[in-house]
Amino acid sequence: MKKDLPKVYANPIDKDIRNNDNIFYGKNEEPKLDRSVNIYEKINQIFASPHHVYKSNVLVKTKNGELKTTIVGKSGNFLLTLNGEKINMLDIVDITRL
Repeated sequence: MKKDLPKVYANPIDKDIRNNDNIFYGKNEEPKLDRSVNIYEKINQIFASPHHVYKSNVLVKTKNGELKTTIVGKSGNFLLTLNGEKINMLDIVDITRL
């Protein structure tokens, strides 16, 4: 009781197949800000610290770069520096006390 399977037609491949080429995609966009660390809490901790009497030396990382400065206060959404600059708190990515 031997049954033969039906014959299957196999089309011969005459051309070069390139279906495994590497494809790379890059997108130029700004990195998203990670707000897992609350910047407002970090700023309040710096001002509430016993080391902050009148001014504090800090390293401020913003969207545009890093800045070493001395902060003396805050007004609205701005940090006030010793040399009269205003730093917008919405632009701050990270702040650390030096």
